[in-house]
Amino acid sequence: MNCWEDYTRFKTLYRILDGLDKSFDIHRQSTPRDVLLDRLRDYDGPPYVVILDEVDQLEDKRILYELYRTSGVALILIANDETSVFADLNPRVSSRFQTSERIHFNRYTLTELVSILEDRAKWGLEPDTVSTSQLETIADVAAGDARVAIGILRNAAKKGSQQGLKEITDVVIQESVPEAKSEIRQQNLDKLTEEQQVVYDIIAKTGEIAPSNLYEEYRSRVENPKTDRTIRNYLEKMERYNLIRAEGENRGRTYRSIN
Repeated sequence: MNCWEDYTRFKTLYRILDGLDKSFDIHRQSTPRDVLLDRLRDYDGPPYVVILDEVDQLEDKRILYELYRTSGVALILIANDETSVFADLNPRVSSRFQTSERIHFNRYTLTELVSILEDRAKWGLEPDTVSTSQLETIADVAAGDARVAIGILRNAAKKGSQQGLKEITDVVIQESVPEAKSEIRQQNLDKLTEEQQVVYDIIAKTGEIAPSNLYEEYRSRVENPKTDRTIRNYLEKMERYNLIRAEGENRGRTYRSIN
């Protein structure tokens, strides 16, 4: 399940029960959350695996402990930053996960990205539509980000088709780079939770803002503000997704949005 979309405790439990065909009589507005958890724990079918992608997006991390204690469940947690996954958990709870196996992935190398693009080109385009050197150019521009690389190739293929070209040209690739990056940026913006959107809007509106002023403005806009630590996690995530840029260190640090 994608925790960008299902970031609340209710949505998480509902999505898991739906995968087990146990959500048929659950009403999103009226069914208490504890009923979902009890039903999950009463499930007597075969063991199953719950894969939580972008797990650091979960609004209430206690659900991790609840799933950990549920019989027959194996958890796979995927995140860009391991620290942010357990940042808001009680130390006694997070210690339960310390024995879990960690697998760290580095950014794609140029060779790996080219290999990914070659498969896309092989199955999605006519033969000889794009050259290996052009795929290397796309991979280099993407700087280790597979989504950007695939987006550039997809946009270049569309442009080439619209222009009636039999081969993708270097000019078409160059024109496709900003469009692909813009599309991915918009997708990342659309995925922000309401709380994250508030933080981003403040930065975008002010142009540049210091952390202390940002926290103060954020607290004035929401009824139940998150902790400063949670906001820092939000900021780090938005920075990783190229939505904002942090400049300076410590007291001299400021945040600005990336257009």
